[in-house]
Amino acid sequence: MITTTFIPVFKAVFAIFIIAIVSGLLVRRNVIKQSDIQSLSHITIVVLLPCLFFSKIVSSFNPSAFSYWWLLPLVAFVMIGFALGIAFLLFYKKRNQKKAIMAVASFMNANYMVLPIATMLYTKELDEFLTYCFLFILGVSTSLWSVGKHMVTAGENEKIKFKELLNPPLIASLGSILIVLVGGAPYVPSAIMIPVNFIGQAAIPIATIVLGATLGSVSIRQLPPLADVIKVVGTKLFIVPALVILFLSQTQWLANYPLIADLIVLQASVAPATLLIVQVRKYGGNAQEVGSMMLINYVVCIFTIPAWLTFWRMLIS
Repeated sequence: MITTTFIPVFKAVFAIFIIAIVSGLLVRRNVIKQSDIQSLSHITIVVLLPCLFFSKIVSSFNPSAFSYWWLLPLVAFVMIGFALGIAFLLFYKKRNQKKAIMAVASFMNANYMVLPIATMLYTKELDEFLTYCFLFILGVSTSLWSVGKHMVTAGENEKIKFKELLNPPLIASLGSILIVLVGGAPYVPSAIMIPVNFIGQAAIPIATIVLGATLGSVSIRQLPPLADVIKVVGTKLFIVPALVILFLSQTQWLANYPLIADLIVLQASVAPATLLIVQVRKYGGNAQEVGSMMLINYVVCIFTIPAWLTFWRMLIS
């Protein structure tokens, strides 16, 4: 299991981490300026991510091929809600002040970490795995660009406003799903799909650069309180994956679908969502608090992600 699971997953996670380190060094050297990060964040949200979501959903989403497709977005909602519930209990006394780091403890990096891991870990099953992953991301994306965005960018006593939920990535996701469900996907002209897909391909690397550049600008002299770190890291990287693995092993719910089980274990154990940083850079919020907490999570997850997947596979072998 060490050579077939732990090492390939470790390499994939470490490669992402190296990109973040290089981006951070460029910030430290003032090659990338704060204004550059702000501009990249804006472009990512209003152009690149909507293009990515639209092109992938319209071209890849096939409800008839998997009649229970709606279960995977539902699992994503439940997993995020469960993590939010744990974080809410842990930060109950300061729940209004700690909304941002509660989001860090709850929303997973469903695509930017899982997709590179999949390309290294799976060969014959890659297309099937990516299809399941894409369906899971539908739930994560909707949650992240509604509740997640509010939690990391809103003020202490600020309530969720409906108009704030309407942002380009969420509109692109829901609109493209609607196009597919009404049978309109084959009629979207290639003159639109080709350039949209081409532009969308830049979203993942640029979002990773924004993550690294933002983390690189985080002052390590202003790290969060140790109690907050233990609560967030404990929830995101230990409690949630442990309970998910316990549930899967005890219920045998996905005994006939090992690839989906792998996906859910990975999604439960990956680091916080990269886009939380992008949202803070674009819409405002405490970049130092969110960034420093994410920095700690990303360092720890280099080892915990491969460890959890290896443990899961040893458990079912």
